[in-house]
Amino acid sequence: MLILSILILLLVYVGFRFCIRSKYNKKYNMLVLFGSGGHTYEMLMSLKNYDFQRKCQNLYFMHSFADSQEPGRVAKFIEDNKIALPKVEWITIHRSRKVKQSYLSSIITTIKATLHTFLILLRFRDLDIFITNGPGTCIPVVIVLFAQYLLFIRKRCKILFIESWCRVENLSLSGKLLYWVSDKFVVNWESLSKKYRRATFVGNLI
Repeated sequence: MLILSILILLLVYVGFRFCIRSKYNKKYNMLVLFGSGGHTYEMLMSLKNYDFQRKCQNLYFMHSFADSQEPGRVAKFIEDNKIALPKVEWITIHRSRKVKQSYLSSIITTIKATLHTFLILLRFRDLDIFITNGPGTCIPVVIVLFAQYLLFIRKRCKILFIESWCRVENLSLSGKLLYWVSDKFVVNWESLSKKYRRATFVGNLI
C-alpha cells in the first residue's frame, strides 16, 4: 500500500511538472498588425524586447496595401536593433478607413475590408494571439477573428490591445471599440488604468 501511494504521488508530481513546463515552453502562432506612421513605431518599440525566438512558432506581420512602406521600416528597425526573429510572413489587407475619410463613407470601406480580410485569414487558422495598437485596420481583423471562431472555422484567437502612447486621459476610437472584447488591454499611462478598470498599466513601453 505504501509503495502504491508513493507511485501515485510520483505520477501526480511528474504530471504536474509536465503541465507547468508545457505551459511556459509553449510556442504561439502570433499575428502583429502594423499601421501607418506612429502606429508602426510604437508597435516596434513595444515589442523590441520580446523573445520571439523562444515564444513564437509562426510569426505573421500584417499591414494594409496603403501602408506599403511599413515592411521596409520594420525590417530596418529589426536590423538596427539586432532583434532575433523566426521566419516572418507578411499579410496584406485592405484599409478600413483612410485618413480624414468621413465616418459615413468609412462604413462601406470597412465592410469591404472585412470581407477581404475574412478570405485572407482563412489561410491562417492556427493563430493564437493577435496584437494591435489601434490603427483602423484592426477593427475588420477582430470582427473576422470572432466571426470565424463562432462559425467553427478557427480556434479562439486571443487579442492583445496596446493603447497608443499619446492617449493619456481617454481611449482612442479603436480602443473604445475593442475595450470589452480584448483579452488583454494594455495602456502606457497609469491615469488610464485608474479610469478604465480592465486596462493594465505595465509601464511606459515607448
